[in-house]
Amino acid sequence: MSVWAYVVIAAACVGALLLDLRGVRIYRALRVRGVSVKARCVGIEKDKSGQYVIKLNFTNVQDGRVYQFKEANYKTPPLEIGEESDALYDPAGYAPASLVSRHTLKRAFPYLSCVALPLLAAATLAFASGF
Repeated sequence: MSVWAYVVIAAACVGALLLDLRGVRIYRALRVRGVSVKARCVGIEKDKSGQYVIKLNFTNVQDGRVYQFKEANYKTPPLEIGEESDALYDPAGYAPASLVSRHTLKRAFPYLSCVALPLLAAATLAFASGF
């Protein structure tokens, strides 16, 4: 294996690991520091693929300011304009706000790492053995 092939494979694996771990950190940020608030639906739109995107507002309990976030990829809107739902937001601002029902469906398992780590190990062994 050439040095450049190893560098490309290693860079792709490290990039995948970092991307995957960022997703886990965002998920954990809401689980650990997330503050539960009531979010009100203020808009419903359709994107290019025909999926619904809902806009929600919530009030930050610390500073009293109103923030807006979007939830995407719904076949049918889960809320009508004016309806409220439970949401989580990160007061530190690391993770984007999310509806509680949507957040509980997500999994915090680094699936991409299950492929990237063995691939990186195999590439390292192949490079070290002169394959």
